[in-house]
Parts: sequence; structure tokens; C-alpha cells
Amino acid sequence: MSTMLVATSGGHLTQLHLLRPRIARDADIVWVTDRTAQSSSLLEGERVVTLPNRAPRAYLGILRDYLTLCRAFRSERIDHVYSTGAQMALSALLAAKTFGVPFSYIESGTRVRALSATGRVIDRVPGVSRYVQYPFASNDRWRFAVSVFEGFEVVPAPAIERPPRIVVTVGGNAHYGFERLIRRLHSVLPDDWEVLWQVGPSRVDDLGIRSVVSLPAAELRAAIADADVVISHAGTGSILSALSLGKRPIVVPRRAAHGEHVDGHQDELADFVADAGLARVIEADEIQRADIEEARQWQVLPTAGLAPVALD
Repeated sequence: MSTMLVATSGGHLTQLHLLRPRIARDADIVWVTDRTAQSSSLLEGERVVTLPNRAPRAYLGILRDYLTLCRAFRSERIDHVYSTGAQMALSALLAAKTFGVPFSYIESGTRVRALSATGRVIDRVPGVSRYVQYPFASNDRWRFAVSVFEGFEVVPAPAIERPPRIVVTVGGNAHYGFERLIRRLHSVLPDDWEVLWQVGPSRVDDLGIRSVVSLPAAELRAAIADADVVISHAGTGSILSALSLGKRPIVVPRRAAHGEHVDGHQDELADFVADAGLARVIEADEIQRADIEEARQWQVLPTAGLAPVALD
């Protein structure tokens, strides 16, 4: 028997990959995701069913992906499906229902208080095990059992005299750029600072910087591990990558009013990590060089090992 893990590339996949040792440690895994540099690197050597990277709320695509997953269910003996979203979770849910397989949905850690669009749909579907990642967000329909933000401690970092090495990452979203952040940082970062620019679909060719749209997960992790400061959008995957590699990031929420995301849900995650002391949160137009110099004074260490969790 195999367990199916379903997540769109980017933060959703990062979360599920981090949670795998706690929710499906000894299972034989079949992954379902879209093909990106991140997913190809992160899941190298794993069994993967590839779905298209679709724009948010492309509802006709849900049915097309459902048919693809039905073929996977026929060729595999799936005993449970777990998903952290996004909308490909709905295709997997339909397939799981068709084949009578238990389905557990873990709402994204990005959604601190309000459910995502996918979560709101799943909220209405009977026979689904539903989980949130924050105890205060649980209710009679959504339970708390596990969180990707458990197990981190922020402590002072050793002093470094050389110019800092910076990683700027706006995540793996293929549909929304974050030009305001890139342009602001370009205006305040000194020329002698070493900077890796991972800019997604942001249109910043006129700045004359060496940038990449997306890096394979292994390369980005290596760059973050070697960096002194990480500056990222308020995306779950980017924040978790920084924390897991010992960095307390500067986190910058995207703004829907600037066409940088579908809504303002990044504010809630930014508020949470700021209140927990896991990140410094600053608006894109307000970042100063001093903020970056202050960020290099901190590092993140793992706390005690986390036990596996049995989800229904």
C-alpha cells in the first residue's frame, strides 16, 4: 500500500515535505505536485505524479487533474491521501472519494485565522479529516494536531566583520511577481554586498542585476545556509526554508492592491511570525540598510526533536 501526498509546488510543497516525517514517516509515498525547479530538486528520486501548474481558481482544471489522478489510483494501491493544498487538493479529494480512500487536509500555515479558498470548499465536504496549524484556529470542524512552525528558537548570532551575504527570494509562485520589493532592495543594498536575487516572474530586467526566476531546491537551500541574511516575501515556504537553515528572515508581505497576490492573507502569517519572534516584518517600501544589518545579529536553532503525529 502507498500513501499519496498532494501539494502545489512552493510553500504548500515545502510544508508537506517538512511534515512528512511526522505524519507518514514509514509509509511508501507517491507525491502529487507540479513540475518546477523546486519540486524536481526536492523530490529527486521519489515517485511523483505531475499535474499542471494552474492559475488560482482554475476550476475546469480541477476536473482535468481529477481524471489524471484517477489513473494514478488505478495503478497504485493508495491507503490514505494527505494534502496541504492548494487547489490540486480538490482534484485529489474527488479521486479519493471515488476510490473510497481516506483524505486528510492540513490547511496551509499561511492561513492563520481564515480558511483558504480550498479550505472553504473542503469545509463543506463530509467525510474529510480537517486540520489547522494553529491551536487558536481550531473549532468543532477543524482540529489542531501539527504545525510546521514548531521546533525553532531564535538566539544571538556570532559577530561577522565582512560584508553580509544576502539571499532575496520571492518564492515559487509562477503567477505573481514582487517588483516593489526587488526595486526597493536594489536601491538600498550596497554594491559590495553579495546578493542572490530569486525574483520569480517579477519584471526587473532594467535593474541590471543577475537574477534567477527560480532555483532548484537544493541550490536555494545551499545559498540560504551560506547567507547571513534572508529577505523573503511572507510566504510559508520561504519563511520555513530560512528558519530550518538557521536564519531569522526579514519578511515582507505582498499587497493585493499592487497586484502582488490574490488577497491579503500574507498579513496574518507575517503577524504570527513577528509575534513569535521568528522573523522581522517590514513593508516593501520601508526597508533600510540598517534593518538588514540588524538581521544578521540573529540565528535560529532547532529545539528538541518532534514526535510523529497520527492523523485520521
